[in-house]
Amino acid sequence: MPTDLELSIFRTLCWFSIFNYPLTTFEIWKWLLRPVRPYDLFEVTQILSHSSWLSDRIIEQDGFWTLPRAKHVSAVKERHERFLNAIVKYKKLHSACYFFQLISGVRAVASVNTLAWWHTTKESDIDVFIVTSPNMIWSTRFFLVLPFVLIGNRPARMENVEVSDPFCFSFFATSEALQLEELKLNSEDFYLAFWIKSLVPMFDRSDVFSQLASLNRWADVILPNAKPRISHPVHRTRRIFSNPIQLSFLEPFLRSIQKKRFPPRIVALANQDSRVVISDQILKFHDQDRRAQFIREFNQIYEREMG
Repeated sequence: MPTDLELSIFRTLCWFSIFNYPLTTFEIWKWLLRPVRPYDLFEVTQILSHSSWLSDRIIEQDGFWTLPRAKHVSAVKERHERFLNAIVKYKKLHSACYFFQLISGVRAVASVNTLAWWHTTKESDIDVFIVTSPNMIWSTRFFLVLPFVLIGNRPARMENVEVSDPFCFSFFATSEALQLEELKLNSEDFYLAFWIKSLVPMFDRSDVFSQLASLNRWADVILPNAKPRISHPVHRTRRIFSNPIQLSFLEPFLRSIQKKRFPPRIVALANQDSRVVISDQILKFHDQDRRAQFIREFNQIYEREMG
């Protein structure tokens, strides 16, 4: 019978195979999926080298591990190419953060989704998570998004319309709504745990991301080795002044304006489940939420590869 560590390594590689994302030994250790306890890097290195059970189910090439059925060589090359694309996007996000800091309601900004994994393509959006001051989520979203709408730097909704590196503002939360466990689909919603652990802080006015980590300890059970990322000097923006004028008195008016402009699909899905959430604490517009699909794919891959 395989040990808990062998099963955890296998689960981890099954999960990342969904995204055609091979892992280094260090990454396997960091993203160990649902082990019964945290393991150290030496333990992971040793078992990768000596486990006959794993050697029958996973392969290593050029320092990356994956499942045998995955397109290993092309996946490694793809990781390199997508990393270079992400560098370009991070430069644009870094520049945009100077504008974000001008808006008093913006408390913190992080990159998320494929950008957080440095795994973007030319067609990928620049996905960001915005934390706002309490009672200012609607006014903050309005003044933050408006310039990007005016210059046409938002994801195109029409076919045959190409936008280079559009900014996607699909997730806002106030600093009082950072407990995100209620957004889980079910106990197998690993994606949300990976999302929380992988976000990349761009700037943080009031230790928001430490609070986020403390309020979401449930993710530590799923990913005990994945410590919260801190703001890297390369991403850190120089602190500049922000507009001292508080515009919370405009909240009702700006809420009304924005709600009237929501697409029909967003309106139809609003608050039906955790895909689209519209409130004065959270604005989450993931109408193309694929978490349920990822759960199904993971279970299918795991059962198939277990043989």
